[in-house]
This record gives sequence, structure tokens and C-alpha cells, in this order.
Amino acid sequence: MTSSEVTQKPAKSHQVATNQQPQYAREEKEQSASASASAGLNLNLFGALSGAFSGKSKKETQADGSSVEHRQDNSAIKGVAMGNGSAAGAADAETRGREMRERILAGEK
Repeated sequence: MTSSEVTQKPAKSHQVATNQQPQYAREEKEQSASASASAGLNLNLFGALSGAFSGKSKKETQADGSSVEHRQDNSAIKGVAMGNGSAAGAADAETRGREMRERILAGEK
């Protein structure tokens, strides 16, 4: 048997230097929201009151010189009330969104 000689050669590495700057990814998000509301209330009240008052009194003198007063009062009252009301309301809402993405670009080989 003969022996053979095995020789290994190192592999050549090939590197290419580039002067390009890498591009970076950019991601932007923007969101906004707004809302508004308004309400109103209107009340109108009206009232009227009328009345009549009357009275009569009677004064008596007693035999011992003291006096006594007898009084009678009458009253009548009428009242009227009216009212009306109204209410109104409004609301508004708005939402917005914006999104932007960029990817990383690899250098050329």
C-alpha cells in the first residue's frame, strides 16, 4: 500500500468594501381625536295670584269697663301658573390616524 499525501489549501475569502451608508427604518404614527358637545335648556314660567281680603270687627264694652273685640276675616285666593320648557343637545366627534413605515435597505454586494 502506498501512502498518499493530502494537502489542504485554505479557502480564499473575498470581501468587498462599500462606502454606502446603511438606510435606517423609519416608523411614524399620528393620531388625533376631538369631541364637542353642547346642551341648552329654556324654561318659561308665568304665575299670577289674585285675592280678595275682607274683614269685620265689632267692639263691645262690658259693664265693668273692659272692652272685647270680635273679629271675622274672610279671604279668597286664586292662582294660575303656566310654564313651558324646551331642551336641545348636539354632539360631534372626529378621529384621525396616519401611519408611515420604511424598511431597512441592505447594501448591494
